[in-house]
Amino acid sequence: MSTTPRVCAHVTLSPQEIERWPDTPVARALATLWPRSRTATFRLPAVDRAVPICRSLTRSWLDQQRFTDEDIRDTVLLISTELATNAIVHTGSAVITMSLRRNKDHLRIQVRDQGTQSVAKHWHNTSGFGRGLEIVAGSAGVLGTRRGADGTRTMWATVNLV
Repeated sequence: MSTTPRVCAHVTLSPQEIERWPDTPVARALATLWPRSRTATFRLPAVDRAVPICRSLTRSWLDQQRFTDEDIRDTVLLISTELATNAIVHTGSAVITMSLRRNKDHLRIQVRDQGTQSVAKHWHNTSGFGRGLEIVAGSAGVLGTRRGADGTRTMWATVNLV
């Protein structure tokens, strides 16, 4: 029995690349050389500008995976956007790491932050905050969180593919 090595696409962006996106060498390389992999990891500075870039990278990875089902694509993009936003808005993290992993039955989206808490913004009926994870919970097959021994926090969600 032969085994195929797992290939993972890793993208790390600096604060300067975030500001210049998509006019960066990384963006140009991804447009033509995106590796075919069942797993992708994006590490970005935890700034507001990172959210649309996470969404763009996720969309590119979905294209590379040849996902054509618009409902699955929309769900994955919604979840990735909400998890990235949550990590940036509700923590004092300097960086976030998003991972996308696909198997036969589901796709897992996870975002790891540094686990530090910023000034919490609590949801009130009129505040506009706090509904994102509720939307994610309604869209995901499973939603969860875990704390790492190093204090990091990972929020994850799965999207069923079958």
